[in-house]
Amino acid sequence: MDNYLNLSTHLNGDVDCHIFDSIPSTNDYLSSLEFSPRTQVCIASEQTQGKGQYNRTWLSNKDKGVLLSIRRVFSTKVNLSGLSLVVGLALLEVLRDYGIMGLELKWPNDIYYQDKKLAGILIKNITRNQTQSVVIGIGVNIDVNIDCQTPWTDLHSISTQESINQFDLTKDLINKVLEFCQIFEVHGFTTFSKQWASVDYLQGKQVRYNDNKQTFLGKCCGVNDEGVLLVATKVSTKQVYSSEFLTLL
Repeated sequence: MDNYLNLSTHLNGDVDCHIFDSIPSTNDYLSSLEFSPRTQVCIASEQTQGKGQYNRTWLSNKDKGVLLSIRRVFSTKVNLSGLSLVVGLALLEVLRDYGIMGLELKWPNDIYYQDKKLAGILIKNITRNQTQSVVIGIGVNIDVNIDCQTPWTDLHSISTQESINQFDLTKDLINKVLEFCQIFEVHGFTTFSKQWASVDYLQGKQVRYNDNKQTFLGKCCGVNDEGVLLVATKVSTKQVYSSEFLTLL
């Protein structure tokens, strides 16, 4: 990771960078730091205890993917609903610049290519006084070989380029995420609504929702102005706030 030591000079704004060869979790590391108004970034070649949504294990091979987290402070006045969708759109925009086309976003935090997962996003939020300290975890498969029930793919398999410079991809991802976060903070999710609709993986797909309090079947019909998933049932349109209880049929 020596080539990452000057990363901060390639990032837009005042960013505090933490670089590791191996670490249990980039998200957990940033979450454990003392509060700082500065934007902080943690990057690792390997995570030994990486986590995805709902405490699921995030599998990766050393030096075979982008593993990073960004901690950014938002005002408590900012509604963070939809932030993971905006981060996903930032990743898509960067990957398109690297010639990766045909990508879709699976609400609320996965990037898919032809029904296979390419990248994931995990967001953790801690409120402190008048601020929200948000940790955005990002994992992008570059060249992986993992045994997992979830169908996976990587950039090596789908890219037309012979090789992808991991340092350039990392700094481009960070800069674009921070740019989109700034727009989101000022204008909210509505600014990104049309962009999301054009890459919505779940649009028109049938799903089942069951959280032990209610169960329903329906068809996904986009998201509302706050990025909440909308599911049309036979009797009404339901709002879904978590994918934990959602099953794709």
